[in-house]
Amino acid sequence: MKERHIVGYTLLGSILAFLLIFLLTRDVEMPKNQAMPWQSYLNEQGQTVVFELTMGRSQLIDAARQFGVEIEASLFEREHIEPELEVYFPSTKVGGIGANIILNLAVDAQHLEMLRKNIDQSMLMPSGVKKTTFTTTGEALMSHYQIKSLSFVPKTDLSEEVMLNLFGKPEQIESASPSVSYWHYPQKGLRIIVDDEHKEILEFFNQ
Repeated sequence: MKERHIVGYTLLGSILAFLLIFLLTRDVEMPKNQAMPWQSYLNEQGQTVVFELTMGRSQLIDAARQFGVEIEASLFEREHIEPELEVYFPSTKVGGIGANIILNLAVDAQHLEMLRKNIDQSMLMPSGVKKTTFTTTGEALMSHYQIKSLSFVPKTDLSEEVMLNLFGKPEQIESASPSVSYWHYPQKGLRIIVDDEHKEILEFFNQ
């Protein structure tokens, strides 16, 4: 009974926190001096910092303060692989740049147990991956989950010239296929997936 009350208070706190962020941010314009993706860096602990979010320390609620609380969260599971919890922020603008932002959140067995009590839909994809989405209550539970990585997908294609001007010369370029290459910037905690046929993806994570 005591544990049930603790879970209830935790859930209520998460919902109230997300509601507060919504009320505080719904009419607020993005700051003009907002950090940009090419300004990422490693802090003294070697953690990647981008958009003032620290990978491995900042939480989903911190990202909501910047990107809003309109999210789509999905859990992806496949056999013999650790589950991945992704939170998608659609139609975000950062410094006037339209982009999609995807967070990968850290989850443990206790997190998964609570999330599975708040499932909206679950489906098996053709790839064999099980995709699960959650109710609003389930998404609220995620507010204090830590951010493992952040992916920034610009809505406009970035030419190689533009990327070199913004990010500088990569420390390493790795060819994955004739049309896909990885640009590595370890001092920025960044990997850029350069795809001739699709939008570039900027991945920020702890090296």
